[in-house]
Amino acid sequence: MNQDNLLGSANERGCGVPDLGALYLCYADTMHKVAASVLREAGLTSQMQDVVQDVIVSIMTSPPANVGNWEAFLVIAVKRKALDRINSAHVRHAGNASIESVEDQADDEIDVAEDVAAELDRKQRAAVAWDCLSILDDRDRRVLRDVVVRERPGTEVAKEHGLSPGRISQIVTGALTRLRDEMMRREGGDEQ
Repeated sequence: MNQDNLLGSANERGCGVPDLGALYLCYADTMHKVAASVLREAGLTSQMQDVVQDVIVSIMTSPPANVGNWEAFLVIAVKRKALDRINSAHVRHAGNASIESVEDQADDEIDVAEDVAAELDRKQRAAVAWDCLSILDDRDRRVLRDVVVRERPGTEVAKEHGLSPGRISQIVTGALTRLRDEMMRREGGDEQ
């Protein structure tokens, strides 16, 4: 099951949270791997199931609003919950001793989780952009690819197409505007 199906079923029910059972089935492996990787260094791998369960229960009791990417959201939530477990375990076993190394690790893990979330969002937007290219005709796609993606001078592209550099500029501007509008339409449709 993919994220679109999860969000679609949520939209049909008129809420912003997908079917939590389906959400769990879809991302259980990812959540368990993330929890295990964070807990491993602290020797708390046995608490992996508890961390994942705590995240799911937390979502059930307080559903988040406007989640654009459930996988990224769950990765970050599981990492944070696992780091909370590590911090509380260190405090319980070491008294109030300093846990700076755990806090440093927590900052690093959160940075990694945010990087993963950003990369997933970037790839998702790139896929939408790729799909939106279908609204352009062949000539406009070729011109856009040459000028924007390959960063070729408009004068060279104009000669190849038998057009003026001004016309190439108009094609690029119009194509980018149509792509932006189509992406906004499609992304807006996912949120409704």
